[in-house]
Amino acid sequence: MDKSVYDTIIIGSGISGMAAGIILAKQGERTLVLEQHSSAGGMTQTFSRKGKIFPTGVHRLGSLNPGQPLWYYFRYLDIMDKLDLVKLSRDCFEKIYFPGKNYKIPTGHDNFRHRLIKYFPDQEKSITRYFFDLKHVISNIGMYNPSIIPEKDLSLQYTGPLEDYLKSIGVSGRLKSLLISNSPLYGVSSKECPLLTHFIVTDSYLNSSFRINELNTPFSDTLAKSFKSKGGKIYLNSHVKKLIINNKTVTGVILKNNEKLFSKKVVFSGHPSLILDICPPEHFRPVFRNRLNQGNSPGIFGVALKWKKNTCPLEKNDVYIYDSWDVNYQYVRGSILMGDPLGMVYLSALPDKDKSDKNFAVTALTGISNKETSVLKKYYKESKNDKYKTAKNKITQKILNHIKQVYPDLFENIEVADTYSPMTFQRYTLTKNGSAYGIQKTAQRFLEGMFHPATKIKNLFLTGQSIGFNGIHGAIVSSVNLCQLLYGKEYLTNKIVNKQN
Repeated sequence: MDKSVYDTIIIGSGISGMAAGIILAKQGERTLVLEQHSSAGGMTQTFSRKGKIFPTGVHRLGSLNPGQPLWYYFRYLDIMDKLDLVKLSRDCFEKIYFPGKNYKIPTGHDNFRHRLIKYFPDQEKSITRYFFDLKHVISNIGMYNPSIIPEKDLSLQYTGPLEDYLKSIGVSGRLKSLLISNSPLYGVSSKECPLLTHFIVTDSYLNSSFRINELNTPFSDTLAKSFKSKGGKIYLNSHVKKLIINNKTVTGVILKNNEKLFSKKVVFSGHPSLILDICPPEHFRPVFRNRLNQGNSPGIFGVALKWKKNTCPLEKNDVYIYDSWDVNYQYVRGSILMGDPLGMVYLSALPDKDKSDKNFAVTALTGISNKETSVLKKYYKESKNDKYKTAKNKITQKILNHIKQVYPDLFENIEVADTYSPMTFQRYTLTKNGSAYGIQKTAQRFLEGMFHPATKIKNLFLTGQSIGFNGIHGAIVSSVNLCQLLYGKEYLTNKIVNKQN
């Protein structure tokens, strides 16, 4: 490998690492991304099974119409016009199933508001207030939409529990269940979810919702190509064993093979708790180490399905299937391995423009608590082919039976291509306990779950969804916040909004 000094070494090639790399490379920095896996991309990767391409998680994107929040970021990262995007249905981009009732969610704030009033005419006043507050909060959040700069960022004023807010404006019953049914996209119950988090996710997907045609333009490859086109380098199979620190200043990294690579600064984009594995503990105060090791969001269990196109209900919309009106049950259940119901299954399909193929690639996901993950981890260590395999098969069957409640002919129309658990995510991405959204940011401990990109070690920085907000959008904004620290907020924001190199 090249032994010369880099301007920046980035550890991890997930969305936040690649976004930071592209921005730094655009600024003329000599940038190297190190990835421990044999392929780049982290959670943006796909995998191939039985002739179909499947995503590693939820590869749905919101707010990508021109002038919408994520559009600005994708355009500046030079990937907006490189992705083959398929827009979900304007009339129903999400379909929510509850026992005996289902709802179609349209894109567009006004469209959704009018439909909710039609569904729940007795709560029109509460619905109107909800959308008024949604618009107000979103317009006062710094960098969610880089083209909107509020006089004062009011984010921290809206971190109270979503549950309390809904009660305060008179939302109750089935309307409440419907409004919080998208909680799997941020992995926390309405009792613990900050109002801010709920509004950000809801706004993003109501603006517009897309899937990526991963067969034509894999997301991970598109990011890597943009980075490399600007002079960036990616080294695969490069596991960082230790940071090189002199006089409380990071100067490079040592790889697992003991090779040393030097740089003026290092950016760590993985789960922040993992930085304690490569950095002597004395460099961080105990309170900071405790924050890094606090509770994580749940993991996910996925079943990859080949679903016959003529029977698949997911071509233009995603589906949530709840087995009760208690949306929060999935976050408090005991153990699905001990017989408890799942609570929820989320279904999504990748677009497929190959007319000759008679199947869609469908992913069925359900949340897995840290307690359940611990059991799976124990089984995996004891016997990969016995207890662990049996547990996976049991969860898979429960997921399929859950889906069958809504689609009775399921088993005649699907084939299981593969399954994966939080242990799979942990092996391939090093994400702690396979957490889907990193460190959990609850209303009760919101500030403890937010981190400054600069650390106490000079020239060592953090980025990723655990540093800022959840998901692809949040991970990108965390990298932008980091680069603003280096180049100036106004300078970089102007480039993003006005598309300047």
